[in-house]
Amino acid sequence: MADESYHFDQLTREIIVAQLKDDIHAPARAAEIACQTIVAGIRGTQAAHSNQNVRESVAQICRGTMAGLMLIEKNLPDGAIALLQNLADAAQKLSLSPSDMMTWAMEGIAGLANTAPPEAMNAIQDAINTK
Repeated sequence: MADESYHFDQLTREIIVAQLKDDIHAPARAAEIACQTIVAGIRGTQAAHSNQNVRESVAQICRGTMAGLMLIEKNLPDGAIALLQNLADAAQKLSLSPSDMMTWAMEGIAGLANTAPPEAMNAIQDAINTK
């Protein structure tokens, strides 16, 4: 199992879509789910002695979170901001650098650019720049 790669992006996207489709607080709840998934996912891969690195796991979870929000047509800028604001707690639980965690999350959010409309990515960027 040490060589197994985990697909946290798909898992997180499916969780967001299944649980938050009708939730008016979906962006905030998605951020909570993402942070819980980051903690559980990283602890799980470490316990399994997986070769999947922490950076890739965090980026995948954040990409999946944002993709899920996009699929259920929720506010992507609000989701990105909530996600970034909740990362410090996950970083603390995992004894990781909050700044590294933010960088990895931003990589995951940027990964949405392949599927999201340009105006959505611009809105996310504007929201992040104003915070």
